Amino acid sequence: MNPNGENPVFPFEERCSSTLEEISTSSGLRVSEAGFGAISRLLDDPEFVFESLAEDDGLPFGPEVRSHFFRFGDITAFWESADPDSGLVGEFHLTHLYSTSLMSHTWEGSDDRERDLYRELRIFDDTPRTGVGYMAALRVPRGTTDPEIWFFDMHRGAMEMDLGYGTYLDTLLITKGTIGWQYLFCDAGITDPGFAPVAEGLREMLDVFPRLFPDHDYTDLRSRLQERL
Repeated sequence: MNPNGENPVFPFEERCSSTLEEISTSSGLRVSEAGFGAISRLLDDPEFVFESLAEDDGLPFGPEVRSHFFRFGDITAFWESADPDSGLVGEFHLTHLYSTSLMSHTWEGSDDRERDLYRELRIFDDTPRTGVGYMAALRVPRGTTDPEIWFFDMHRGAMEMDLGYGTYLDTLLITKGTIGWQYLFCDAGITDPGFAPVAEGLREMLDVFPRLFPDHDYTDLRSRLQERL
């Protein structure tokens, strides 16, 4: 899946490549997009990237962030279930760590608390194809080594997630970006009436994916869903 036809040289890239291959070859999914973006000069050098983030932005990221480094400008996938009676959809759009944008550039916030928060959130995953308005961001006040991860739903605002950057990306690969998977790690209840489509999609994912992708373990995600229903 490397656009140059070469094997990825970074561990997380290799895992992304495997995930994109799983998505592209699955008989249960109808895939519109699954691939890597371009590699920019200098941004392919993790030493330069992390030194620049530390010196210029005051962000001396620790091992969890560094171990999930990828060189590509973005990594994307957009798919739907191949079952015509299913509404299951997935999307992710991961952005290179150096190119993340502040949420305050997109959403101003409705009060001082939100405005202050959004100035500390850098978006690294979003959903431009489905248009559901979901985004994930790192909270990065100066000095951050292990950033908090926040999930933004345009209808409910920003919510802190119960995981770190590495676990977010690890779970993204397992869920293939199924819409709403982030709610499995948020306090917001998916039993509310407005969450019915999200809950249904997560139920279907956890019923179908163990058969489509038997090399992955969905036990923890299934437990998390049951806790929230």
